Amino acid sequence: MKHNFSPVIAVNAQRVVGFNGVVPVAMLWNGQVREGLWSCDFKVCSELRGKGVGRLIKEELAQRSPILISFGISPVAAIVLERMGWHANKDVHFLKKIRCPSSVRDHALSVFQCLTSAVNWTSGGDEYSVSVQDSLPKQSDVDALWDEVKTGYDKVVVRNWSYLHWRYETHPLASYRFLELKSRANQLKAIGIVRASGGQVRLVDYMGPAQDLAVKRALVKGVLNNWPDAKAFSAMTSDSQFKKVMKSLGFYQGREQPRFYVWTSERAFTSGECERNTQGWFIMGGDSDGELLQAARESWSEQINHREQV
Repeated sequence: MKHNFSPVIAVNAQRVVGFNGVVPVAMLWNGQVREGLWSCDFKVCSELRGKGVGRLIKEELAQRSPILISFGISPVAAIVLERMGWHANKDVHFLKKIRCPSSVRDHALSVFQCLTSAVNWTSGGDEYSVSVQDSLPKQSDVDALWDEVKTGYDKVVVRNWSYLHWRYETHPLASYRFLELKSRANQLKAIGIVRASGGQVRLVDYMGPAQDLAVKRALVKGVLNNWPDAKAFSAMTSDSQFKKVMKSLGFYQGREQPRFYVWTSERAFTSGECERNTQGWFIMGGDSDGELLQAARESWSEQINHREQV
């Protein structure tokens, strides 16, 4: 995992007027490992918006990497990206399951969850066991699993031990839990990353087979079973199997659709590849820098509240 987080900064008269944070990342792109950048935290000061500063920042960003990706961006940033040739992926959805309804709306959604479950029936996964751990499995096991499953993906951030460790185990504030899904022969088959806060449980990431409905069903059931007191569960994903499994287990698909955009350089890719650069992505909520920021905010709030109560 590279740690060159040098942002693009726009300066006018010795004053910072805009910036674009970046996270370097390795990604699997149609069977080939490519280096790219996550674009995050894009801001331009209010008095200079619409005057070309945002375009200059994005043009500089495009000089740094042949692949740029951005997830969970604002409507204003989306306008800038579309004008500059970025393409929107429409596959990412937000899914939620309410276990303890607290309002009329929640009760109505609970009924909708039951109807959703009835029309999205799935089965399988009972042959797997799921355990919750405070840390990732050992590095050799995680990397062996990634090597086993990576060929099933078209476009995905490389989810080896180095990446998962950096992303979740070294977070300065948040605490993530790790679900180990194993076969009857005690073989590691998948890993789920979960964050629980304030009665809300989020499945934020997954590393396992790209196409295995039974594995994904067992993992989601493992999340539901291991947090019996949770008020609600949620996930963001582009994966059609996860969506079907979650709906079959009582999740509903919300109208909220997080924005995910991709840009590829015509110097490194053909025009056809650039036109299809949003196809085949596997995305989870943990791919967004917004998850890291939300996790920090919620963890900090819990720590402050706990101190006040002591």
